[in-house]
Amino acid sequence: TCEVLVRINKQSPDIAGGVHVGKEDLDVGAVDQGIMFGYATDETEDCMPLTHSVATKLGKTLTDVRKSGKLWWLRPDGKTQVTIEYVQRADGSVEPQKIHTVVISTQHAEPLKATRSKECAGYTGPEATAPSMEEMNKLITEEVVKSTLRENKAKTEISAISLLGDLTH
Repeated sequence: TCEVLVRINKQSPDIAGGVHVGKEDLDVGAVDQGIMFGYATDETEDCMPLTHSVATKLGKTLTDVRKSGKLWWLRPDGKTQVTIEYVQRADGSVEPQKIHTVVISTQHAEPLKATRSKECAGYTGPEATAPSMEEMNKLITEEVVKSTLRENKAKTEISAISLLGDLTH
């Protein structure tokens, strides 16, 4: 025999307020995602692994350029992932050598069709059409990836942008 207990409770007001209450339709986020780390490191000022720190800041920049209107065709709920190659020293410490991969997955308006006045509620400025996918990729690389990496530093005080190379995926 097996007893199954189902306990479904009302969503916490704190979660509801952060997810959907009082939000515009395009600003609604998901609650099924999270990040957990079981250790701290001296790799960055915030005591988080450099990969985590950079990925978190990329996500913040992605939100900032969307909300500021700079990349108005972006939509919420972007994802980021960063892979860094390290070299291990004789004492066991590691040093970042290069950023191997930066992944950004984000929703966006339909390329070459969506218009700013229809995508951005209340927008009254000059009309614009969403760029091509190729141009979207270039703009995200410049305005999100490179600008974030210029601001991010490892404990060695080197800018993370110096770890980005032509072979970074």
